[in-house]
Amino acid sequence: MWLRVTWMLAMLAWVCSAQAQAAWLQSKGETLFISTLSNYSSDARFDALGHRAQDNAYRKQELSLYGVYGLMDGVTLGAQPVFFRLRARPGAGAARESVRGLSSMEMFARIRILVGDYWILSSQALVKLPGARAVDREPLLENASRDIEGRVLFGRSGRLARQFLNLEYFSSFEAGYRARDRHAADQWRGDATFGFRPAQDYQIIFQSFNTISVQNPDGSDPTAYDLYKAQISLVRDLPHGLAVQAGGFTEYAGRNTGAGNALFVSVWTRF
Repeated sequence: MWLRVTWMLAMLAWVCSAQAQAAWLQSKGETLFISTLSNYSSDARFDALGHRAQDNAYRKQELSLYGVYGLMDGVTLGAQPVFFRLRARPGAGAARESVRGLSSMEMFARIRILVGDYWILSSQALVKLPGARAVDREPLLENASRDIEGRVLFGRSGRLARQFLNLEYFSSFEAGYRARDRHAADQWRGDATFGFRPAQDYQIIFQSFNTISVQNPDGSDPTAYDLYKAQISLVRDLPHGLAVQAGGFTEYAGRNTGAGNALFVSVWTRF
């Protein structure tokens, strides 16, 4: 049921049209930098059948530094280091009750394939390296695998003009396959974004992030997990290329992984 709902929302975001940052590239020489501080908490998990059950609590604070740079027309390079502090009660899956450090580093290249007046089709190649202090147990904590991912992204933008409505709106749809080492299960990834501007300096953004593991036919792979996450946020544009974003997400369905919620705040800088 949850899988059908998730993909219905993803397809709705795709069809409604869009210009999400994910699909669109930076102009040559332009940079976008987004720093995000989040506070995640969980006291439950999804079991092998997808049922939610109480579990040992843990808290995780993350600092994500996301940057993209327009190397040339049609090519954007990016990187995203993530730093974390994890506090877990005994038995929650961490080697120690409190750990901190570099969670992971992602590096990627995004290339334009086709572009129209209000839409774009692009592709992305990504490499993820684990941090020096990974906790190789719970997928939602940290893991020590090195990943390679290929992804296709589609975005459109437009304006909704119906009676009293006159809104800019945007969306993107992404699909990718992530190969992982250290005998970790590979993953299918599917993300969707839909947003609009209720006023000139504000954006409301709805997002869906989905991970589906490729597991053994008998379902016995301990590294395989599924996770479905919904997120909403508000972005306020400021002068001089700045913006502030605040929102939260909830992990509403999954399998073999934790179930939690988070609040976050981000600062966007363009130069």
